Amino acid sequence: MNMFVARFFLAISLVSPMLTQDTTKLQKPPLKLVNTFELSSLKDGNFDHLAIDLKRNRIFVTPEDAGEVPVLDASTGTVVQEITGIKRPHAVFYRADVDRLYVTDGRDGSVIVLDGGSYQRVGRVPLQLDADAIGYDISRKTLYVANGGKDAREKISHLSMVDTNSNKKVEDILIDGETLEAMVLDSYRPRLYINDTAKNSIVVVNRYTHAKTAEWPLTMCKDNVAMAVDEQRQRLFVGCRSSQIVVLDSNTGKELQTLPIHGGVDDLIYDQGTQRIYASTNGFVDVFSQTDLNHYDSFGSIPSAEKARTALLVPDLNRMFIAAPRSASSPARVLVYEVLNAPPPRPAKVDVREQPVSAPLAMKILQEELTLHPTIRRMGLHAVPPGQQAMVIIANVNETRIGVHTSQSDFAGTKDGKITGPRIADGEFFNMKMPMFDAQGKKIGILVMEIPWTDAANEEEAARQADQIRSEVAKKIPSVGALFVADTH
Repeated sequence: MNMFVARFFLAISLVSPMLTQDTTKLQKPPLKLVNTFELSSLKDGNFDHLAIDLKRNRIFVTPEDAGEVPVLDASTGTVVQEITGIKRPHAVFYRADVDRLYVTDGRDGSVIVLDGGSYQRVGRVPLQLDADAIGYDISRKTLYVANGGKDAREKISHLSMVDTNSNKKVEDILIDGETLEAMVLDSYRPRLYINDTAKNSIVVVNRYTHAKTAEWPLTMCKDNVAMAVDEQRQRLFVGCRSSQIVVLDSNTGKELQTLPIHGGVDDLIYDQGTQRIYASTNGFVDVFSQTDLNHYDSFGSIPSAEKARTALLVPDLNRMFIAAPRSASSPARVLVYEVLNAPPPRPAKVDVREQPVSAPLAMKILQEELTLHPTIRRMGLHAVPPGQQAMVIIANVNETRIGVHTSQSDFAGTKDGKITGPRIADGEFFNMKMPMFDAQGKKIGILVMEIPWTDAANEEEAARQADQIRSEVAKKIPSVGALFVADTH
């Protein structure tokens, strides 16, 4: 270790002695450095975010000042291609089902669309300057892009919606604040959370109405730039450069606690499979284990490299990739870590699916109800589509679930005709299941939803709320057949 690097790590240890002390006590380290991919052709400058194409085993990295996106073999680190013509790359998203690559270009103020095999440009979506952080809605195939603000000499920022089927901008959602950073999306309710760094707050956006629905000020930290979500347990994690992760209740925005991390955080990752939180900071990866809903044990701090702040966890490969810029002693490189001492992943659930299902009115009703009741999660309407035999999910915020057969537990929960809603501690919600009727009172299927504890004190109160929502839904259903006909109003 040369004198410069030694002084750097000494400075970090003086700032965060508790975190550094943890590394000396690690009996079961969470990560192990197993490879280093050198990018010796790159000059000075920081990296932004990474992405992967699992089909081709390719890693995309974004050296901001190089005017290119290097494409690496994820096993060997060989540079297989350099995607040029991108002035200042920030974020990368690979959409596997259409084999397209999307890169935000901050200096050009656009999203560049590339073929996933040849990396030839196939489109450009013009936005404002400083096109940067992204989030993807897998149901609607919409890419959300933070852009505008300070670099565009505006005091407001744009959250732009890009249709990745047509590669066109759909709409701009304007947010008061000149700097937007990382965002995350709920899969089972139409919420998007984004860091409004200029105002040190979290902005909540309804993806159905395209409107801001809440703003949550942060009082436990400063300079909020990174974000992750544990949707199952309704916890939002916000990484701040004042050296904390703030844990919030994603139903209410209430700040619950902070977790100490090193300075300079840029990426925050929550891994649902291992229930770990990874904070990629200036020189370290700080790791926490989620022991239960409200307790997180430090798993220690693993050294990375100076200014190596952006990371990508790939559970399929059991690897974490961290991009490190050139330093006085080392070329630019990608550090490759193996994930250690994690619980084995649960076997993937195999869903039974029927033929494709289209129930436009059912989806419209669900969208209206979730806008009226924004904290409800996993609301799903089940029915037997015309010409089919099995009951399936016909409406859900997570549209990838549509067409999946109704589970035996959902049938069992409604067999006596009553509303059932056991209190679930791991996640703090009531798991509501009930028979569903149309406006004439005819049974047409099943309605399910999760009501958080913040909305109901006990099972009886949750059942009353669920019954009210069911009544609202029923009034909008002329008949089961009508659910599968496009709404003409």
